[in-house]
Amino acid sequence: MKLTNLQMTQSILSSLGADEVNSVSDSPESLQVLEIIRQSYFNIIDKLDLPETWQLVQLQPSLDIDAPVLMYVPSGVAKIDWIKYFNTNVFSDSTGGGHDINVDIISDPDVGTMTTPGYEYVTILPIRQFIDMTNGFNPSETDVFSFTLNNKYTFYYKSGKQPQYCTILSNNYVIFDSFDSSQDSTLQASKSMAFGQIKPTWSNTDEFIPDLNDEQFPLLLNEAKSLAFFELKQTPHPLAEREIKRGRSAVQRDKAVHESPSYFDALPNFGRRGIGARAPVSLFKSLGWDR
Repeated sequence: MKLTNLQMTQSILSSLGADEVNSVSDSPESLQVLEIIRQSYFNIIDKLDLPETWQLVQLQPSLDIDAPVLMYVPSGVAKIDWIKYFNTNVFSDSTGGGHDINVDIISDPDVGTMTTPGYEYVTILPIRQFIDMTNGFNPSETDVFSFTLNNKYTFYYKSGKQPQYCTILSNNYVIFDSFDSSQDSTLQASKSMAFGQIKPTWSNTDEFIPDLNDEQFPLLLNEAKSLAFFELKQTPHPLAEREIKRGRSAVQRDKAVHESPSYFDALPNFGRRGIGARAPVSLFKSLGWDR
């Protein structure tokens, strides 16, 4: 069952033997308990890596024709796991016309080599590796251009192909190696797709309900209760601490509605292979989904 700030504060104050309150701001002690609940909530988010904090997001575009390969990390996103960009150019040689994302395109074998529009992975490179790669672009080529970031740093990019690589600077700038000028004048938010961890929000109001599943609230309540006893009474709460251990195990086991693949299978395979042996590779790993 989900609990509000007021309900959790009242429960912890009752365990502490403190006076009852009708609002989280009624007493200095209730405000201390509320702050402990907040700390416990963010600790759970950080430690358990809950699936509900990971969502599909779109990058923010610069819409700057002088910096067409520049995009931004959306506000409220703490981490980005992967990025894809929608390729609308159905011609493999990038000479075809543009199409909207939702247009159904039927391939005609007589027209030439065509591909199906769709999202394609953009590999996120470390900053140094990305700069070394783009510095290898030849500015004398007709499809190589440059832009200056913050009036200081020059980045080269290509204008005639789907983006394949990018890097993230200062947890804010997403710089790509290229864009297809036959499709758009800049990279578009509507064509971007990223899998990111959303920063949790918090409010000190009575009615605020932390963004957790029903099954995770006992863990939050016991974490906060144990910390409250330690900070406000300088004594441990053995029962709450035992429940914390049980709750963490249960949350780790059941935090995903459907594990595909399981958390164990998603781990990299570091086992040795026999000499000359070819160990079978799972479809999951062969498609790069374990990245």
